Amino acid sequence: MNRGLATVAALLLAAAPAAAQRDKKEECTVCGHDPEVMAAGGVVNHGPFMFFRSDSEEVEKHLGASSLLWIETAHFRIGSDLEKWKIPVRDKKAYLAELELFAEAFPSVDPKKTKTLDPWLRLHLMAWRMENLYAHTLELWGWAEDDFLKLPDEQTFLAAKDGEWVEDLIEVHNASPARSEGFPVWIGLGRYLGMPMKLEALILRYEQDMGTVKRDYIGHNNTHPQRWHITWRIDGSDPVSRTMWFGFSTEAESMKHDQHVHNALLHNVGINLLDGYMLYLVEAPVWLRAGWGHYLTQRNSIDYNFYDLDEGSTEQNRDEKNWMPAVRELVSKDEAPSFVELGRLRSFGDLTLEAHLVSWSKLCWLMERDRAAFTKWLLYLKTVPNHSNNLDVQRDALREAYDLGFPQAEEAWKQWVLDTYPVK
Repeated sequence: MNRGLATVAALLLAAAPAAAQRDKKEECTVCGHDPEVMAAGGVVNHGPFMFFRSDSEEVEKHLGASSLLWIETAHFRIGSDLEKWKIPVRDKKAYLAELELFAEAFPSVDPKKTKTLDPWLRLHLMAWRMENLYAHTLELWGWAEDDFLKLPDEQTFLAAKDGEWVEDLIEVHNASPARSEGFPVWIGLGRYLGMPMKLEALILRYEQDMGTVKRDYIGHNNTHPQRWHITWRIDGSDPVSRTMWFGFSTEAESMKHDQHVHNALLHNVGINLLDGYMLYLVEAPVWLRAGWGHYLTQRNSIDYNFYDLDEGSTEQNRDEKNWMPAVRELVSKDEAPSFVELGRLRSFGDLTLEAHLVSWSKLCWLMERDRAAFTKWLLYLKTVPNHSNNLDVQRDALREAYDLGFPQAEEAWKQWVLDTYPVK
């Protein structure tokens, strides 16, 4: 629905007081903008840098958000407008353990004295968590960082964009070390699990800001969380991949707890990693994308679940806190969606709550059954060019990697659930 000029003007007027009240940035309380401290902690810089449709400075200016803080790490560029957050008494033990690990990278942080996460600490902590997610993903998917470092760096793609795209990248490819076994030979494959440039995330405080970002940069008139494939247009031709972006507003989603924000990033950045795996050309089955996001959040906090929507689809109006017993009950009653039923789904809006739970469980089973087979299965799904949402491709991938057909996999998964999941 298009907004009239009067509505837009009213929104702009309403934005002025909120923007004016935002504090100016001060020196980072974690690294002090000290290059040596930053480098030791894995931080490249605090901006400015290329971001979303333009760069971090332009986004900040467009929103009138002088309180936006920025950070670049080995694999991410992140902007955050989060306010300070006091650690609840019941969570102090968990945060002490996490902050002790974090302090190994940033010794200026005293975990025992940290009662409140200030905006700079929250930004650094989120970036550190995303780097941990990236490392965990690499390990689960069967790769090492060096495998991807054989691919072109960001500057190579920037130069190719301003030159002869295909010819320049072919020249770089022919002069580069041989790729690791299993890598596709597609032009445009980059160092960030296949994407040419670092992943991006924007964590906004105000719902109004999210509405502005979506309206002005991607043409969506809502404030829902958004994953987005950022592309370039080369010489007016079809768009080519640059990076995967995710943005959301804590106010719009009523996020009060830091772990709610953490789970939002795990779920959505995790799915962006999967979507961009081996370049954003072949989309994984929708049940796998949902299951992967749930796997990442369930291992962190069971209190904050995310159920993806398609444009115009109805929000999931049910939730489940205790997933294992719920899945076991579905199996016991023979009501769990099968691999074939899940494989036929084409959009997030098709997933019922039961399909979400079972997607998570089946993904966990595949990873636990045979890690090497899981690596092979996932790679097959993401590199077969006739699209992995095709049920035949899913059947072939399961046979190729696990030497199982759908019926055999179904029975093995059910038995695993009955053997390992609690009744209550």
